[in-house]
Amino acid sequence: MRTVCIVGAGPAGVAAALECERLGVDYILLERAAFPRHKPCGGVLPWRVLELLELPEELVESPLKGYRIHSANFTAESLFPAPGASVSRYRFDAYLASLPERQPVKLRVTGVKEDGRRALVLCSGRRLEAEYVIGADGANSVVRRCMGVSYSRFASACQYLIELEQVEERIGEWFEVYYLFTRGYGWLVPLRGGVRAGVGGLGFGRRQLESFLHMPAVAEKLEGGRILAYEAHRIPMQGPAERLASRRVLLCGDAGGFVYPGTGEGIYYALLSGAAAARAVAAALGGESLEQAYSRECSALEHLRRADFLDRVLGSEELADRYVKRLSKLGTRF
Repeated sequence: MRTVCIVGAGPAGVAAALECERLGVDYILLERAAFPRHKPCGGVLPWRVLELLELPEELVESPLKGYRIHSANFTAESLFPAPGASVSRYRFDAYLASLPERQPVKLRVTGVKEDGRRALVLCSGRRLEAEYVIGADGANSVVRRCMGVSYSRFASACQYLIELEQVEERIGEWFEVYYLFTRGYGWLVPLRGGVRAGVGGLGFGRRQLESFLHMPAVAEKLEGGRILAYEAHRIPMQGPAERLASRRVLLCGDAGGFVYPGTGEGIYYALLSGAAAARAVAAALGGESLEQAYSRECSALEHLRRADFLDRVLGSEELADRYVKRLSKLGTRF
């Protein structure tokens, strides 16, 4: 029987595996896909991610110097304390998966059951026993569903990959966020020879994406660009789930809702929550309640519980204007 089974080898799962190695906790890391794999995502790494990871230069699509946030009438710029980067998740996740000493095992998890003494992980053709399970299997988490945890507020996100010349002159090294929608937002992410242009919000789809691309402020920057690909995914938008742990199972990363609702940033919080999950398991092995240990380890992420962001900031054009105007005056850093 394994000590801990980590389900999902994205940023949260890899962070959990690396922390298990540091703490000397036995683990197995499961991933349904083979690397490199496709992962729909804006691929923005703020400076704080690069403080946690040594990113090879060849993985950097574009340096990022900060956020540029727009509302209908105001723009706020927030410089990072140190450079960030945009990346391709296809290559970035493959790099992450190579970091643990134990490489991911390709198995599709179909269910998780637990009793007082163990957790049973049901896979395609196999059953694995573990003392604990860390669910790091993304927004559509099987582990979360098996825990009976509901998560009601997901944004639908979609984006185009656009080939574009003169990206530096048009966008610069900024992660641009546009609060021009009710209960949603758009973004532009500079890349090597192109840009990702996307939208996310409650009930959003390709219609909102096309509307975003035709907004004058956006259309001017993308003029002459050529659409290469389209992709869609879901983003948790209400902060961490109310229940993140049971007696034997816990959730981290997108599976647990660890995403900043104002920009959709999730990679940094996936890394933090994944490591926190491993520390909670180590504490549970020492006799502490898993729920209590994880609550303590995640206390620094409580600020993500901003379930009202879509209403408080993106509920109307006036609210978005007021928020971005305040940011422009305060020079707020994220």
